[in-house]
Amino acid sequence: MAGVEDRKRLERFWLAYIWFIETFAVFGTMVVVIVASAQVFFRYALGASLFWSEELMRYLMVWIVFLTAGIAYSRGELLGMRLLVNALPSRLARIVDLVGRALILVFLLVVAWYGFDFAYRTSAQQAAALEFSLFWVHIAIAVGACLLAIHVVLASVFNALLVTDEAPELHQ
Repeated sequence: MAGVEDRKRLERFWLAYIWFIETFAVFGTMVVVIVASAQVFFRYALGASLFWSEELMRYLMVWIVFLTAGIAYSRGELLGMRLLVNALPSRLARIVDLVGRALILVFLLVVAWYGFDFAYRTSAQQAAALEFSLFWVHIAIAVGACLLAIHVVLASVFNALLVTDEAPELHQ
């Protein structure tokens, strides 16, 4: 019985995580659209510019992209070149997929490592218009790489547990 409760708890956590990321992305995109529209209005109708708008939009888009990359991966929405892999026998294709995911994880761990290092090194720098530490912008690289790595691991585990010769993969 504890296993079922743990599974439900994990599922609720996963759904809350997805809800948080999607909500942040939607509201962040809404802010970008509103600020961009206001910037155009102020610049062309009033002849004055919102000096902070481009910086805010840029930093929001960075966070949106890095936070949502993992969800896009899990849903199979990232670009993939599968022509050769799909032509392989299923067992060999799964091995190639596993090796590919391992290489992706190594790459993401390197990106996360250097992302944390880069954020730390630039923490004393201030954003020009918004005047906050660039650490909060650059840490998105490491956070996004770690979240994407978690999605790659979860996709690999679920595919290893659920894929048979007759059943297709959850993520291709």
